[in-house]
Amino acid sequence: MKLLKTLGYIEVKGLSNAIVAADKMLKTADVELKSVENTRGSGWVTVTVVGDVAAVGVSIATAKEAMGEDYMSSTVLANPAEGIDKLGKTDLLLNKANKEVKEEKNKDTEKVEVKQDKEEKTTEAKVNKVTKNKKNKK
Repeated sequence: MKLLKTLGYIEVKGLSNAIVAADKMLKTADVELKSVENTRGSGWVTVTVVGDVAAVGVSIATAKEAMGEDYMSSTVLANPAEGIDKLGKTDLLLNKANKEVKEEKNKDTEKVEVKQDKEEKTTEAKVNKVTKNKKNKK
C-alpha cells in the first residue's frame, strides 16, 4: 500500500478568500497547493494542500485564523487512504486553463481540416480536369 502525503482541506466563502487562504498557507509552511475547488452551494470554495503532518496542520490553522467569519470548515488527513486524494476534481483554476488548451487544440484541428479539405478539392479538380481532357481527345 502506497503512503500518501498528508492532505489538508479548508473551506471558505468565495474565491478571493480561497486565494488569500492559499497564499497564507503556502507562506506559512512547507506545503504544496493541490487544488482550489468549488463546493456545492453558498459560494464555498475548498483549498487543498499537501505536505507533512506538522506543516499541513500549521498551514490550515493559519488560514483558519486569517479567514475569520469567512471560515467554514477544515480538516487534516494524516496518511489518507488510497484514492482520497482523487476525490473532488473540479479545480477552479485548472479548469479554465484546461478549457483554453482544449479550445486552442480545437482551433488547430479545424485549421488542419480546412487545409485538408482545400487540398482534397484541388486534387479532385485536377483529376476532373485530366479526365475531361482525356474524354475530349477521344
